[in-house]
Amino acid sequence: MKIKLYTPVFSLTLLLSAILLFSVQPMFSKMILPLLGGTPQVWNTAMLFFQVMLLGGYAYAHGTTRWLSIRAQAALHIVLLLAFVIVLPIAIPEGWVPPVDKDPTLWQLSLMALTVGGPFFVLAASAPMLQRWFTSTDHPDAADPYFLYGASNLGSMTALLAYPVVIEPLWNLTQQSNIWTGGYVLLTLCTLVSAVLVWTQAVKQKAAPTRKAANDEVITWPRRLQWLILALIPSSLMLGVTTFITTDIASVPLLWILPLALYVGTFIIAFSKKPIIPKDKVLLIQGYLMIALIMQMIMFTPSPVLLIGFHMTLFFFSALLCHMELTSTRPRAEHLTEFYLIMSLGGAIGGFFNAIIAPNFLVMPIEYALALGAACFMRYASSKEPFPKKLTPHVKLAAISVIFVAIAFNISRFEYLPVVALLSFAFAMLMSLLMEKRWLFAIAICISLLIFPPGHIWGKFLFNNIVHQDRNFFGVMKVIDTTFNQRILLHGTTNHGTQALIEEYKMTPLSYYSPSSPLGDAFDYMDTRSGKQEIAVLGLGIGVAACYQKDDRHFDFFEIDKDIAEVAENKEFFTFLSDCGSPYDIVLGDGRLTIKDKPDAHYDLILLDAFSSDNIPVHLLTQEAMGLYLQKLKKDGVLIFNVSNNYLDIEPVLAKVAQSYNIPAYARVSDEGTLEGTNLQYYPAHFFSLAKTDDYARFLEERSWTQANFRKGVNLWTDQYSNIVSVIGNKTGKARAQANRQAKQAAEAQKEKAE
Repeated sequence: MKIKLYTPVFSLTLLLSAILLFSVQPMFSKMILPLLGGTPQVWNTAMLFFQVMLLGGYAYAHGTTRWLSIRAQAALHIVLLLAFVIVLPIAIPEGWVPPVDKDPTLWQLSLMALTVGGPFFVLAASAPMLQRWFTSTDHPDAADPYFLYGASNLGSMTALLAYPVVIEPLWNLTQQSNIWTGGYVLLTLCTLVSAVLVWTQAVKQKAAPTRKAANDEVITWPRRLQWLILALIPSSLMLGVTTFITTDIASVPLLWILPLALYVGTFIIAFSKKPIIPKDKVLLIQGYLMIALIMQMIMFTPSPVLLIGFHMTLFFFSALLCHMELTSTRPRAEHLTEFYLIMSLGGAIGGFFNAIIAPNFLVMPIEYALALGAACFMRYASSKEPFPKKLTPHVKLAAISVIFVAIAFNISRFEYLPVVALLSFAFAMLMSLLMEKRWLFAIAICISLLIFPPGHIWGKFLFNNIVHQDRNFFGVMKVIDTTFNQRILLHGTTNHGTQALIEEYKMTPLSYYSPSSPLGDAFDYMDTRSGKQEIAVLGLGIGVAACYQKDDRHFDFFEIDKDIAEVAENKEFFTFLSDCGSPYDIVLGDGRLTIKDKPDAHYDLILLDAFSSDNIPVHLLTQEAMGLYLQKLKKDGVLIFNVSNNYLDIEPVLAKVAQSYNIPAYARVSDEGTLEGTNLQYYPAHFFSLAKTDDYARFLEERSWTQANFRKGVNLWTDQYSNIVSVIGNKTGKARAQANRQAKQAAEAQKEKAE
């Protein structure tokens, strides 16, 4: 009877522990995200913490396996499970505010250790520990319990996929935390049942070895190093591709979870008894995907959806390749906990590299490219292929391939597309011949990736030179000069401000702030008022708003990134703040947290223009956030949001929030264009504003603003609830832009008819 119970009980316990482990990661990261400005680095730091705690849990499982009997280990584990109930339900303690003048990484790690560290640590030990218990049973598969790791990863995958489509839309954060607490209690009971099942068969004495059996497997240090590297690379790849896709879209659970779910999926396939994809096919697919990546970087930039899909596929097969190599060298059951410990150590080192080393020591975000190159080096890792010692024909082919890439790099800057395409296809054919040569293929790919790293901006902006670049917790920042006589501040690949290099137009607002933009309408309205005016701008950029000047108008700029503030105030880079003549103050820290300290009814206008990636951080869009802004506005004050966006439909979110306060809301999208007589560009701009007074509402209607649009399925966003899936695709902004084009065409047709 017991034998029949072993598999379902142990599988259920492992499934539940994995669900709890992988649901707490996006849940707690979402809790902490508002305190840190919504930057993608929050997720990388959170992943580092979880990987380190996973390492701690595996070390605890390995250590107690070596020095305690199964009975003692089970008793200790259940005591720890019960002990950490004291910190539940999970919540952020009051009074925890991140530092504004230094990197908040240590602050975030400390907060996570205090709140979620204990439960995560003891949960992390469940997978190796329960598999060890299973080996002591009389089950037929007791000698090879690795199939239970599949049940664990199935739970992980279930939690990850359910979070954005089920958990996040249905329950707010408080409810999620309470449900998680219930699951934790249930897991404790399941663990107790598992311990009871093995209690009578467990070895009573400590598990200290006496002498080695004749057939005992010897684990060498080179083999351990191989396990470490094969676990490290996919971990770094996962965080690298996550940063890559969230930099241009949004740092939200949905885009965190996709790479993590694929990462877990590679474990499920690699550890299965019969993988659904043979290893030789994985090698072939991964090799051609790497070649395709270089060709894509040379020739063109596809649509964001295709780009994300391609990189997700490339990441999946690269991680799967490493994990298949890893499982092909796994040891017998007696070394199971050591194997998992080294695996988790590799994962933690990969996380440490991406979360700590890369932001502090790599000015360019090349960690993703480095991990891809390393994955190529691990092709055929279990083979004995020697490094080439002579200049063989294959070495010549590799050198020729790299030369092709270098030539294509220089030609592509002058847009000789047919020549570039020809060279790219020649490169692909040459690299195909090298694919089975592990060292040569990897070296050629790595050099090519250094020339064209994923995420480069050559195709997005034609520029003469990079004036300045830096990197910190909040991302990569560049100041570049374009061939169109403009200087741009880029954060990731998103424009955070543009200044003309032509002296006559240096003080003219461009990008989303042009005089014809909706923001120009708001300041035109403010110009009709007399007296002293206090303006708050959440999101400094390069300080373009300061050039909407007027006598007795003062600006408070709220900026979370001190490096952005230093660039904006440096006259060698930008001169809006120094030359526009508007008195201003810069307040460092998260805009929502710092504006709270300002007096109530203090501001005449509040402009929300804080962007992380290509999106406003969610915590700046909620009902509670808008309530705070309204509290800081004067009775007739103006509240306006820049919601210009490529991927997310923010207008309906704010419309729903404005409706909850019973305040009319308006929106407008302006056209792109160039300043008359120049090639100085400005962008289409999408703005949203609340009309607290009838006078302001009439003014907006005269300027072609229309009432804000709602969207079916978009519910009220609060600090406890938001649903990014419901706003994917900026339908509202695109519809407004299309209406503008149709109106313009109709006006031109009418004019031609009249003539």
